[in-house]
Amino acid sequence: MEPILKLGLLLMLAQAPTTADLTRQFNKALELQRKGDFEGAETAYREILRAAPQYAEAHANLGAVLVRLDRYEEAIREYETALQLSPQLNPVLLNIGIAHFRRSSYTRAVDAFKRFLDVSPGHLQATQLTAMALVELGRDEEALKYLEPALASSPNDPALIYALGLASLRLRKPMVNGAIKALAETPGGLPASHLLQGQANLNNFRFEKAVEDLEAARKLNPELPRLHYSLGLAYFKTDRFDDARAAFESELTRTPKDVSSLCYLASMDEKEAKLESARRRLDVALSVDPTSPDANWLLGKVLIAQGRPAEAVRPLQIAVSSDPLDAQKRYQLARAYRQIGRREDAERELAEMKRIQALEFEKDQSKVIKP
Repeated sequence: MEPILKLGLLLMLAQAPTTADLTRQFNKALELQRKGDFEGAETAYREILRAAPQYAEAHANLGAVLVRLDRYEEAIREYETALQLSPQLNPVLLNIGIAHFRRSSYTRAVDAFKRFLDVSPGHLQATQLTAMALVELGRDEEALKYLEPALASSPNDPALIYALGLASLRLRKPMVNGAIKALAETPGGLPASHLLQGQANLNNFRFEKAVEDLEAARKLNPELPRLHYSLGLAYFKTDRFDDARAAFESELTRTPKDVSSLCYLASMDEKEAKLESARRRLDVALSVDPTSPDANWLLGKVLIAQGRPAEAVRPLQIAVSSDPLDAQKRYQLARAYRQIGRREDAERELAEMKRIQALEFEKDQSKVIKP
């Protein structure tokens, strides 16, 4: 028995690849990657990792190949493995952030970019992507801290100018008009200029003008981020509901889990008594953002319409907790309480609803110009 064991060990040693073999295989895989043969490169890197699973650089390069194949979750796993095996591979942090960014996981992207910037302060690409991810998250004040140095290095980058304009619009800062003008004068920036102008008109309740600007943007570049959602919103506000539905659906072909588009489509479904369709859309929205006030409110409305008020209570409670000053959400929660016999709770919500409405009326009256 003992000689057989020794023979087996000798065979294993004979089959183990040498460092030179691994280097040769790695260079072959790298050459395939550089030539754009990503399927071939994937196969080559996986062969290396079967023989040498601790090869950190092979994991990292396999991650890069998988990103090019749009297989982001697999790529992130490979990057994280590479980083565990070799923590000094700091560029992998940047790659992890890029992979999260491309799959629209902006919170995780920001986390990875910030970790990379801690060890590579001032890195231009990481700074730019951090800024744009923060704008996508609506963390606009924080985004401005990254946009300023990013634009200082790349003052004619349309994506950065647009991000600055959008963040400024949300924060009601005066740089919006400057960003619209700068985009119009920047090579390749005119479509984004129309988009930002349309979003500014939406923000100022100039809905017909918003439609004009956003349709102009679509004609020039239909692939602009959030264009179809913004156009859907403009159509919705001008009662062009068929056009709004088409625009929101178009946004979902680009961003399948866009919560805002899903909620508007669910709202239209609910108004047309397409309750099962509304429910399916809301299930997707809530899988992305379980605390979304609008998605929970709409789910509560759908469940009440389906005769399931007891099930409606929980999502409506979440909606009210997340958005306590919305009178409509209070009203729907009061309806659910009343239908299941919780009269005191219903009366409490109705009283709060009336208080909020009174405050809103006073606020509106204060805006009226006195004769």
